[in-house]
Amino acid sequence: MSGVFLSAMLAFSSSLFAQYAGQDALASFPADTQQMAYTNLATLRTLPQYPLIEAHLLSPQLRNLETLLRSAGVNPERDVNELVLGWRGDLQDTTRFFGLAEGNFDPNRVHDFFVNNKMLVQRYSGYDLYAFGSGLTRTEMFFTFIDSSTAEFGRLGDLKALIDVRTSSRPLLNSNADFRRWEGDLDGLAPQWGISTGQAAANQAIPWLTQGGKIQVDPSALFGSVKAVLYRMDWGSNIMAHLSIICTNPEAANGFNQLFTLLRSAQPAVSQNISPALSQILQNLNVQVDGSKLNLDASASISDLSQLLNAPPTTEGQK
Repeated sequence: MSGVFLSAMLAFSSSLFAQYAGQDALASFPADTQQMAYTNLATLRTLPQYPLIEAHLLSPQLRNLETLLRSAGVNPERDVNELVLGWRGDLQDTTRFFGLAEGNFDPNRVHDFFVNNKMLVQRYSGYDLYAFGSGLTRTEMFFTFIDSSTAEFGRLGDLKALIDVRTSSRPLLNSNADFRRWEGDLDGLAPQWGISTGQAAANQAIPWLTQGGKIQVDPSALFGSVKAVLYRMDWGSNIMAHLSIICTNPEAANGFNQLFTLLRSAQPAVSQNISPALSQILQNLNVQVDGSKLNLDASASISDLSQLLNAPPTTEGQK
């Protein structure tokens, strides 16, 4: 799993959060988006535990983005309230993400900074695209302001895709009825949550279903039986991870439930191959089947959960 993807893994258990960016992302992200991760930074910043959360929240790419924004006069800690990340295309390239940020921005100040420092600004469909570097390599990030409260960012091709959605020249994610329903199920429950579909869902489910990758499962077979993964985190006296694996049919969900039963019985035999923290998480998982959905709950520290939730996808069975 991408390191960035952990940014949607820490949350409250309240239904009173004011959230808008999740719905806005459905109307802004292209229809081929396979994964999205929502974070309400304004809410998380009110927590006394926020410094610890932040240490596990930002990927190197997001930290670089923060650095450039600060140099351009944008203070992410003050100006960015909500953040939604998305992934499409090659999901093995975990650095290829795009996103939507909502808050309070000064586009004119940023534009003047780039012009005065002779930094690259491209024009596309009426929007100024600002490069995070030279803008000459395909992996470099760009960002643009939609207005004084909304910014979008990503690699040039992805950012142009976001703009194409806004100009109605590309289908939007909101046209996906399943994605729209899942977003509605999660929106407002917690300041951080996420949705994965397709291969992204299989990649996320694999660490839970394979003892953190120590028990081999063919990802292609898993991909065929996992439709989506929805997740959120509740923050109380302990951190509770809640993950729902939505299968294609009840038989698949029951099969995974049986797999967890086998994993628990095999725990002593495989415990020497995984960390004590990860072993404890897996052993204490609460697993329930609800039709075609498998619900998992686990309590642990942020760092312990990151070992499981951020585990790299296995390549066994892939060609």
